[in-house]
Amino acid sequence: MTKEFNIKGMICSRCVKVLKSDFAANGIEVLEVELGRIKLDYNPAKIGISLIEKILIENEFEVIHDQSEILAEKTKKWIINFIWETENAGKLSSFLSVKLKVNYSALSKNFSKQFGKTIERYSTLLKIERVKELIDTGKYNFSEISLLLGYQNQSALSRQFKRETGLSMQEYRLNKSSKRIPLDRI
Repeated sequence: MTKEFNIKGMICSRCVKVLKSDFAANGIEVLEVELGRIKLDYNPAKIGISLIEKILIENEFEVIHDQSEILAEKTKKWIINFIWETENAGKLSSFLSVKLKVNYSALSKNFSKQFGKTIERYSTLLKIERVKELIDTGKYNFSEISLLLGYQNQSALSRQFKRETGLSMQEYRLNKSSKRIPLDRI
């Protein structure tokens, strides 16, 4: 039997790797997998939906059935993709509308309803975590980080970083006890 599942909380490549491994260990073939979605092939006489859901729950995921939740999770996935994978050349709103084929106003309302925060607020929090990651790598100076994340100048990013973390970017760089927040906790 082939069945597709939409997964809540599956937002990183490590999530994909863990699920592939756990499903394979239980005799479930993973046909397709991407963030937020997995397509499985299994023998229903030997493997029940309860085992699949158990594997997901043990890995802190859950199956989602509601179309509004599925859209919100897809929106979250594309926001993360925009911040981590693109050059932030365009507007997030346009990027999301194109990727999800839904107008931005509808996406925004649905996202706020599902997660209790706006797309803009969520993307700001993600950008701060991305800045922390880039600072931690030491590959880029603050101006380069600003440009990578689509800020017009370093001072705009610096103000936002300080407002969100309580530290300047330099203080963060020097403070070895500073902590990043896992993306699935934002």
